[in-house]
Amino acid sequence: MLTPERWSEFAVLLDHTRKTRHLSVRAAARVAGAPPTTVQGWLAGTHCPSENSRPQFLALVCELGLDEQLPPGW
Repeated sequence: MLTPERWSEFAVLLDHTRKTRHLSVRAAARVAGAPPTTVQGWLAGTHCPSENSRPQFLALVCELGLDEQLPPGW
């Protein structure tokens, strides 16, 4: 199960990786195919992806090379 603490940890990793690749939030949103405000929420850890937005979230995670580090259950 994905606890709020695990989600926060992964969101920090996701945002850090995005920044090290010099990817803006808007560029990350284009990769994910999701609205920039939604992606910003994921990166800030303020909300988890909904079931409907999970494919877009996973597209971003894979693009950043973090699919192997997803918490169990994702």
